[in-house]
Amino acid sequence: MTTIQAIILGVIQGLTEFLPVSSSGHLVLFSQLFGVQESSMVFEVMVHVGTLLAVLVVFRSEVWLLIHSFFTLLRDPRNAKRHMEEEPGCRLLVALVIGTVPAVLAALLLKEQIEGLFSSSLLVGFMLLVTGVILYVTDRHTGAEKELGAISPRDAVLIGLGQAVAMLPGISRSGTTIAAGLLRGLDREGAARFSFLLAIPAILGALVLSLGDLFAGTSEIALGVLGAGFVSAALTGYLAIHLLLDLVKKGRLIWFSYYTWIVGALVIILHVVS
Repeated sequence: MTTIQAIILGVIQGLTEFLPVSSSGHLVLFSQLFGVQESSMVFEVMVHVGTLLAVLVVFRSEVWLLIHSFFTLLRDPRNAKRHMEEEPGCRLLVALVIGTVPAVLAALLLKEQIEGLFSSSLLVGFMLLVTGVILYVTDRHTGAEKELGAISPRDAVLIGLGQAVAMLPGISRSGTTIAAGLLRGLDREGAARFSFLLAIPAILGALVLSLGDLFAGTSEIALGVLGAGFVSAALTGYLAIHLLLDLVKKGRLIWFSYYTWIVGALVIILHVVS
């Protein structure tokens, strides 16, 4: 992998991790385009750490609130129910834990089956079409007035199921989780912010699952190449978060539905004629 390829893949990861166009689907397509038959585990870890840094920086105030809420519940577990009822931070923390469970179960039970799907660009094409439909329907949904602090465990379960489905390459994680949040009555900004916060344990989980493979081998990629991927993923991830938050507020998700329909159709057509 060259430095230019690392930068391009880092930019793709940073943009598609948060924009509702499916990061996994795009990485499959661009890896095949570059002729990278087996991606470097070390490189994947580095670009994921870059996107994790981006979301931690953007939502630093929420992250500190979650840390404070964690220690509040840890110090006073007997009154956890009261803390959840009275403190939005504790309620949000519990909702994030609950929302993460479906994806964790899917990763543990279906890891090999899901990984096998990443070799099919045709599947990516069809799933991108599905993502477009999800985004189109979501854009037509105005959402309700329930703010993020009022999110319930039942809301978290449904949103978490959307995240689990998005493990399929070509299905957008942010698109499905925002759509599920709107269906549960969250306002547009609340649905988007919960989707981004839910990315924190999702990315951390992916890193933990990759640690075994990471330490099992050595990397042949130069440190400069790894650094280029990390920086490009972090910077573009930071910009992508702000961009999507703005577009969600303005009801512009339909732009991404057109994009995923076009890319998905092109992938399918190229696969058929090749």
